[in-house]
Amino acid sequence: MNGYHWFVFVLAACGWMFDTMDQQIFTISRSITMKDLLPDYDSIMQIKYGGYATSIFMIGWATGGLIFGMLGDRWGRAKTMALTILCYSLCTGLSGLARSWEMFAIFRFLTGAGVGGEFAVGASLVAEVMPDKARPQALGLLQALSAVGNIIGAKMLGVVVPETGGLGWGWRGLYFIGALPALIGAFVFLKLREPDKWLKARELARQSKSSSSGLGKINELFTIPRWRKNTIVGVSLAVAGVLGLWGVGFYAPELIDSAIPAADQKTVKAVETVLATKNHDDLENLVKTLDPNVQKTILNFYSRAFPKDKATADEVFKKLNDTAVKDGILKIAKKAITEDEKTKLKSNGAVLQQIGAFFGMYCFSLVAGRIGRRLSFLLALMLGWVIVLITFGLFSEPWQVWFLWPMLGFGTLAPFGGYAIYFPELFPTRLRSTGTSFCYNVGRYIAALGPFILGPLAQALHGKFMLPGFRIAAMIISCAYVIGMVSLIWAPETANQPLPEDQ
Repeated sequence: MNGYHWFVFVLAACGWMFDTMDQQIFTISRSITMKDLLPDYDSIMQIKYGGYATSIFMIGWATGGLIFGMLGDRWGRAKTMALTILCYSLCTGLSGLARSWEMFAIFRFLTGAGVGGEFAVGASLVAEVMPDKARPQALGLLQALSAVGNIIGAKMLGVVVPETGGLGWGWRGLYFIGALPALIGAFVFLKLREPDKWLKARELARQSKSSSSGLGKINELFTIPRWRKNTIVGVSLAVAGVLGLWGVGFYAPELIDSAIPAADQKTVKAVETVLATKNHDDLENLVKTLDPNVQKTILNFYSRAFPKDKATADEVFKKLNDTAVKDGILKIAKKAITEDEKTKLKSNGAVLQQIGAFFGMYCFSLVAGRIGRRLSFLLALMLGWVIVLITFGLFSEPWQVWFLWPMLGFGTLAPFGGYAIYFPELFPTRLRSTGTSFCYNVGRYIAALGPFILGPLAQALHGKFMLPGFRIAAMIISCAYVIGMVSLIWAPETANQPLPEDQ
């Protein structure tokens, strides 16, 4: 790799890193944002509308990805990449101005359009500029460095949002800072030139009279058998990984909310005082005089300790003399932490998750070079599925974040290292950006159903098991990994082969 190769790599990596920083800002602050925009809704409804916002973001991602993917083949890689960076940066800043859930969702859709376009164009650009021997490692590292953007976004949560020990700017401050990468887009416009492979493909398209030699014609992904098979395989792999990540893995902040209650020490002590009262009449009188926040906390602790019980508030308060009820509530109370402590736990957890993600994606590139793309995908998808089931099934204490979250990041992001390497290897130069974008983003259209149904499914399952319905729903959605495993039966092996072209 010469100096220009590194220059292209660094610019593409920065564009993708800040792209993923935007994603992380959204996913890690989503629960906080929903509490602010929907203060009158309970936690289950907030998760439900957070899922709707995520699906809208993913639909915008898919829509923009398809549009910018075709534009990248027709207009040029460098110009299109700059435009996508400007799009997602500016709309990220506008998301911080939203005063309603509906306005927030609109800006998320527009941000998603820019985010979706950047990956396909950036991956195609790097694939075409790099020497053949350096291509898989460069693309694998490009995808792995997205974890750095996610880590930046995660650390921003702990620095920008908390009022105690932080800047106190709230979730809106995250989005305002997220507008800064627009400067990179302007720099790309000025300094980056189009790849020679693309320039040659454009010239051939201009000279050729064949109807099957055009740039960025999405219909040719299906009219030509070779590209049709590759497209179906690519979409199936994308559906599996994207559902596993966006439908489950990126709900790690909500997983913390479901397992770890939030309450200040004063409130916890008040709850303990109530439960220490032994006389039934005294307890009944004490409950009536409690601060509404303490009453709400007792009900919250009770619902966590006994999720299958649908008792009303009055019925719960009458049960407080029962020893089993007291023990159950006290067990939950001992795990309670403050909101600021929980915010920092989410921030640290997200950093750990992305450290695992970095190694997962980069390990995929190393393994894929040794044992091939197909077997690497099979191992990555199986690992992702198992780790999701373990994490969402077993997490119950704050300290478990330190080992479960890196595992979750490694397993759910490892397949994405494969997408950056494999998708550009499935299509010819004239369709590379279009095909890569189509696989990744049509996969997102289908995968958007995951977050969309997560909330309603969680509602339907809540109270039927000892685990919260949200966690059971997430484990069910993770079965999508099987789709990718089955598609590998028809997947072509592209290791140690040049980028394909039309026969």
